[in-house]
Amino acid sequence: MNISRLSIIKFVELALTCGCVALHANSFNTEVDLGMLATGTFVGYLIIFAGAAAGYILQTPTHKRVDVFFSLLGVSLFVASGAMIIDKYQNAGRSEFVKYNLAKASLAIINGAVLLIDAVLTHRGG
Repeated sequence: MNISRLSIIKFVELALTCGCVALHANSFNTEVDLGMLATGTFVGYLIIFAGAAAGYILQTPTHKRVDVFFSLLGVSLFVASGAMIIDKYQNAGRSEFVKYNLAKASLAIINGAVLLIDAVLTHRGG
């Protein structure tokens, strides 16, 4: 199996999303808007990235345009989730719950940056 730069990025995205889901399970936000945005983003993209990873393993990758679409949508969703979580918890003390939320938000924003790199590389044919 040929391991490309894009397949490594896909597995990094999957790992970051798994981290977000694990932290989210220990720091679920009870506010409806924030909880739904974060849960929908993390779980939805966990499914998408698992499918993309399976596609790379089975050597049937997603079409380039669909991949760029999901990547750009993911940038906005992960960055929005991370920013909203940071906004809510940046001055909320130092409890474990707050630390989990800030770690989750940081991973979400990092994943947004990785998704942006993925979109650019995929668009260029990298």
